[in-house]
Amino acid sequence: MTTPHHAPWMTADEATAYLGYRTRAALYQAVRRGIVPAHRLGARRLRFHRGELDAELARHPSRLSDPAAILQG
Repeated sequence: MTTPHHAPWMTADEATAYLGYRTRAALYQAVRRGIVPAHRLGARRLRFHRGELDAELARHPSRLSDPAAILQG
């Protein structure tokens, strides 16, 4: 089941595509570094709020998409 584009919550795969990351692993690394805001559902499942991602993109557009920032933290 695919989430509509306007839905406020996204899966990891949807957030990966939305932010333009090449892999889900890159998204998870950005979450660990505190670059991408995420919400944990249970022990392993993450969800991403579109409004928070949009706000972070507005504040730091290059930080979310720069691989060096993700790797260096």
